[in-house]
Order: sequence, then structure tokens, then C-alpha cells
Amino acid sequence: MLAAANGIDRALRAVALAAVWLMPALAGIIVLDVMTRKLGIFLPVLTSSRLQELQWHLHAVLFSLWLGFGYVLNAHPRVDTVQANLSLRRKAWLELGGCVLLALPYCLVIVFYAVPFVLRSYQIDEGSNMPGGIGERWIVKGIFATGLALLLLSVCSMILRLLVFLFGGRLAAEARLPLEEPSATV
Repeated sequence: MLAAANGIDRALRAVALAAVWLMPALAGIIVLDVMTRKLGIFLPVLTSSRLQELQWHLHAVLFSLWLGFGYVLNAHPRVDTVQANLSLRRKAWLELGGCVLLALPYCLVIVFYAVPFVLRSYQIDEGSNMPGGIGERWIVKGIFATGLALLLLSVCSMILRLLVFLFGGRLAAEARLPLEEPSATV
């Protein structure tokens, strides 16, 4: 189980690190949009509407492709007042309950409904409502659905780690549960 969790974590990390190159592209698009609007420059191919939608799409892509790895890193919000004084073992039980009862069913339902959502967008050739906006809205919706599937994988990875920690005997120390502090390493 630990080997499977480690494999999932490596795959999530690879996806997240592959998406890093979008950050400078996003920054460049933001600068280009601000400069063209402030200087009154009109670029027929890159209208302000298109640039703003491209920013939104890149934000969505970055968020989606980092979503699963963010959970692996423990970079998500927690209600610390509930678990602040709990032992690591109790935190693990609480996390397992949250994963099995809340996160796993939520992710399964969302991923199940995301596929027809993306397919419908493709079938109707959904695009922007803005003049000069970006078409093919199904692409960003598909990437968002992929991000939700990555989150599902990370929840499965966490469940496997928690099971090893709680029931694995000597392997428990190797489970590396990120329940204490968010990890600073990527």
C-alpha cells in the first residue's frame, strides 16, 4: 500500500512540476494585458477580452494541476482548533474519517459528473460570450475535471498512508503523514 501511495505521490508531483512553466506565461500575459490597456495599444489577435480570459484559463489550469499535489503537501486549510491538541494517532483517525466519509465520496461524485459536463461543452462547441473571447471552453473544463481526478488520487494516496500508519505495525513510521505542519519542500 505504501508503494502505491508513493507512486501516486510521485505522479502528482510530476504533473504539478510540469505545470510550473505556466506561471511565467501567466505573468507575461497579465503584464501584456495591463500594458496594452494602459497604453491604448490594440492588438487584433490578442484583444483585452481574450487576454483576460486567457488569464482566467491559466489560473484554472494551474489550480487544477496543483490541486492533488497540494493535498499531498498538506497545503490545504484545516480547522486547527479541532485537532490542535490531538495525538498524531488521533489526527490520523480524524483524517481517515474525513477522507472516507467526506473527501472520497465528494471527489467520486464530482469526477462522475465532470465527464458529461466536459463532453457536453465539446458537443455544443462552447466558447466565450465575449466578442473576441476564447473558444473551445471544453479544454479548460477538461483540465479542471482532470484536476479533480488528481485530487481523487491524492485522497486515495492519503487513505493508503493512513491505513499503513494505523495498522501497519513496523511500517507505520514510513507512512510519512503530512498532518503536523505543511511541507515547505516541493
